[in-house]
Amino acid sequence: MNVSRSSVSTGSKSSSARSNAARPAANRAAVTETPPTTVTSPPDYADAFEVTRSPSDTRSAEQWARDGFESLPVVTRWALLLIHRWILGFSLGPWASPNHLLGWRIVTSEPELLHLETRSRLLNGHMVWRLDGERLALTTFLHFERRRTAALVWAVIGNIHRGGGTYLLRLAATAPERS
Repeated sequence: MNVSRSSVSTGSKSSSARSNAARPAANRAAVTETPPTTVTSPPDYADAFEVTRSPSDTRSAEQWARDGFESLPVVTRWALLLIHRWILGFSLGPWASPNHLLGWRIVTSEPELLHLETRSRLLNGHMVWRLDGERLALTTFLHFERRRTAALVWAVIGNIHRGGGTYLLRLAATAPERS
């Protein structure tokens, strides 16, 4: 199993109009999440990212995820769709659906936990968003259905994923809370 366990800070000061405060530091983190019960064998790949959240932030894990994805630039969202559907071959549901997020099926949505799932002939993916005290963790689990091909594809696409994980969490952390 290829499990990422590095911790690299990517936080920086922001001068954007969105927030005059320091941008929250989103980091790669050790994988501490247990794979979802729908995963029947150990994952072939797992990684995790985390960001600090304000104790006064009352958003659910699902709202954090929606805020992050909805804050992505439109071009980035379309690039994700292209990669997910046409390169990884994921069977995606509708984007504008209460049962899906970015086309991934919502398996579980509780205040502290969001589990998303999607599948393809190449690989199966699970994203777990978990609120834990003053931290939000995003963990990705992949199971390679076609081992050689999936490993080759993920060797390239995984770099994009790892770069985007911290960016996504920073966007979610700086999104305004909804009333």
